Amino acid sequence: MMNKAQKLLIAGCVAALAGLGAVQGALAQTMPSPAETDVVIFGDIGAVKVLTYPARFVSANLETREAVFESADGKRWEIVVPPGVADLAALQNSEKLTVRLLPAVVTNIAKAQSGKPGEVMNQTVVNDGLPGLPEGYGLLSVTLTTPFIGIEPETGSITFEGPDGQVRTMRVFDAKVLQILKTMDPGDLAQISYMEGLSITTP
Repeated sequence: MMNKAQKLLIAGCVAALAGLGAVQGALAQTMPSPAETDVVIFGDIGAVKVLTYPARFVSANLETREAVFESADGKRWEIVVPPGVADLAALQNSEKLTVRLLPAVVTNIAKAQSGKPGEVMNQTVVNDGLPGLPEGYGLLSVTLTTPFIGIEPETGSITFEGPDGQVRTMRVFDAKVLQILKTMDPGDLAQISYMEGLSITTP
């Protein structure tokens, strides 16, 4: 059974990782191009990309855990760092770091049998890690009820409104989930499950 401190830490992780999703969506056009793109195989999910960004630490808001980084070309960008991923107070200005992002990937889709549009059915931190990911990855697993805004079965791309109100576009890689996607249409109310994550390490 978790003690109060553990429960508070997990709650903080959930809030911060949820913020990560909002920031990734809002800054999609301003993030630098990754220095490396690795493909990791996750069991039933399939092949997903992990994006690597060499960066220097600029500043951080310790309350909101919003951190600003700078890439080699001087371009600055901001992300929300979950508790447990990095000790922001210990980071030094201009410190060299490696930031790795796991962009959100869809893990399951089903026609909604219950729930209201926008309702989060499940939101948890996956703290046992996944094979192929660097140590210290903060992972968030979300299931929510929401209507599809757009569906592209050929590419596995779906668009919907996330729990933070941001419009999100994600990819489906799992062959079984792709077959389910072909039975759905824009406007259908669905329960969508996805996972996303972040790690920050020294080079």
